[in-house]
Amino acid sequence: MSERTKIQINTFNKLKITLFKILEPYVGGINRISTFFSFQNIIIYFYCILFLFGRSFTGINFFGFRLGELMIAGGMVMLFYHVIVRTDRVNNLLGKKAVWIFRLVLIHFFIMNLSSGGLNNFLNTSVYRSGSYIWTLGFIFLLPFLSKTRIFDRNIFLTSMFFILPLSYVLTSVYYPGFLENFFLNFSDKFRYLKGSDLFLIFSIYCIFFFERIKNNNFIYLFTFIISGLLLPLIIFSSRGASIGTMFVLIYAIYENRKAFLRNKILFTFALVLFTITLTLSSIYLDWTKIDFEEINTEMAIESLEMTLVSKRYPEYDKPIFYIENSRLNSGDGNLNWRLQIWQDVMQDLSQKELLIFGYGYEGIIPAMERIDRAGLDGSNIHVHNYFINILARGGLYHLFLFVSFYLFLLQRISKLELPRNLRVFIIGVLFVSFFDSSMESVRFPFLFFSILSVKIKQE
Repeated sequence: MSERTKIQINTFNKLKITLFKILEPYVGGINRISTFFSFQNIIIYFYCILFLFGRSFTGINFFGFRLGELMIAGGMVMLFYHVIVRTDRVNNLLGKKAVWIFRLVLIHFFIMNLSSGGLNNFLNTSVYRSGSYIWTLGFIFLLPFLSKTRIFDRNIFLTSMFFILPLSYVLTSVYYPGFLENFFLNFSDKFRYLKGSDLFLIFSIYCIFFFERIKNNNFIYLFTFIISGLLLPLIIFSSRGASIGTMFVLIYAIYENRKAFLRNKILFTFALVLFTITLTLSSIYLDWTKIDFEEINTEMAIESLEMTLVSKRYPEYDKPIFYIENSRLNSGDGNLNWRLQIWQDVMQDLSQKELLIFGYGYEGIIPAMERIDRAGLDGSNIHVHNYFINILARGGLYHLFLFVSFYLFLLQRISKLELPRNLRVFIIGVLFVSFFDSSMESVRFPFLFFSILSVKIKQE
């Protein structure tokens, strides 16, 4: 090698080293930014936003479609793909019985629509909206399909939960930033605070991921007591059904982890004091504020205003919680009575029209919800506020039997595989809350429930 060539090589190497030293800080920054926006992190950000903004977020318009509608379409595609093409994945995750249940559900959906409206029914978007309780089953396969079953073990998700829980309290009852309110009013079809069922689900997911960690982490130990005391009064204030579900999940989580709680008596005593303080302060604050829903913008508080009118339509008399009158079950509680009358109207109408076996189908509104006093202030409420009654109305006893069987088989599989028992409690809690709410007819609630449940089953 000539002397000139050696000089050229040395000069080139020095130039590379110099350039590297100059660009190193920027390259490192780019790498950190790219990691921040990695595919896995983007999925976590999506879940966090869904936790905090719920219905408002899923109502944002994208290319003429709401985000929730796109999510339902994605769930439908995932369900068809796995039931028709990848039944092996369904078998591995849920068992062979689930495949046949899903197939029978889909066959019924096609036969009902072909017999009532022919092929034109499948071009009607309202048909798919009415069948959303079917398509949300597809969310079970989302994260396993993406091979992201360990995604919620990432530090970024675990850390974000410590902010999401107190933020959900603040946004629901203390202060909602004006710029966020204006954003959703401008770009979403509706602006809504988190409902009691949303708060229940967020807290239940926290219980699933964090109660098992209290034995090794004092911060999580103390945070669990504090956040439980903070959120419980808000959930009770928001929804009695959601509060019962929350207490069911929480009591079981405490019982299951009782040894971890009692490992340090001094720490336990201190944590119990913190729980009592936050519980008391939160209760006093919520009682003191006495939020007047009638002073809040109608678009912002439609659900709460609707419940206010419900109490006026069915006032609380000096009657027992349940009683029989005119051969119908009634309640002295106005909110519960409103629901009871809808459910009985649905069953009575199905029976009279001889549709109890196969249901109304998927065209139009369920007849019991055509009454003006059941449509909400904006006239858009079409939900019977009961997951199982909705299934009965749309698919009859046939669908109801299939869905109940699916959940029974799912609970049986969790037991057979010796998965953590908190998963069974989680499922039962969700179904109980959905028995008194329209949560499973929404998008965000079943999306979070099914996708996170599938991850926990796959992990174990």
